Amino acid sequence: MEFKKAYNLITDKVNNELSKMGYTKQKVAAETSNEMVSLFTSQAIAYSVVYYNDKKQMVLRSCSMTDEGPDNEWRTLATWLYDDEVATAKDAESIANDFVEAVSGTLAIKRAKQIKQKRHKGDEGNATPKFLAKRFVAYFPELKEEIKEEEDCYFPFRGATFAKEHMVERIKKYIRQATKPQLEKFAAVFNLQYNNGDVDTRSIITMVLLNSLDEGEFIALSTYFDSDLSVASKAARKYIGKTVKPEKVKKLKNKTYNSIAGNQ
Repeated sequence: MEFKKAYNLITDKVNNELSKMGYTKQKVAAETSNEMVSLFTSQAIAYSVVYYNDKKQMVLRSCSMTDEGPDNEWRTLATWLYDDEVATAKDAESIANDFVEAVSGTLAIKRAKQIKQKRHKGDEGNATPKFLAKRFVAYFPELKEEIKEEEDCYFPFRGATFAKEHMVERIKKYIRQATKPQLEKFAAVFNLQYNNGDVDTRSIITMVLLNSLDEGEFIALSTYFDSDLSVASKAARKYIGKTVKPEKVKKLKNKTYNSIAGNQ
């Protein structure tokens, strides 16, 4: 198989897998004509697939993300020789499967946790409720048009309302039908978005999406939560069926106010 076709096959499979976990494929240009490059990013990690024509190598690598983008301290995760004069479509499939395993398996989850630990505990991310909704388009393609309609009709984006009306039932149905490997990857989306989300996004994940699950659905999914989301989601479930009243602002008593006014 010609190397460009093989490269496209490999990157398409990697993209399909990473999109399920909330990664976005970015438009990038190769530094030299000798390379083909693809870049996939989340708030914390970047993955890149590179083909070096002179070396006849397919390479998967990763690095941490900063506010400006990848920190470019790339770590090679897998390298395969691919000479299209002798390689076949089967060889390309083998490379694709290996790369997919590298970005979605146990080591990938461990890698994400290690990078997350570099952040200060309690740091709030900046991913918005709209960003959260878009991360689920890979699982529910119909959300794409519904997100556009929400954007056209309302400002700001009604994150909690959108989650209740368009995401809850689909998530419940998916959990009931998913296999264990599918649930693990689905939970990875929740872990990533909770860790990278702003305060509104975290609240939508716990109080809206996860609190809408019945006990069986919650247990099936939460088995694969990381420590932060596990603690937060279990705490949030204590509020199921309860109305949380806003805190009342205490008024100053007249005599206190008069005393303050008299001192001015």
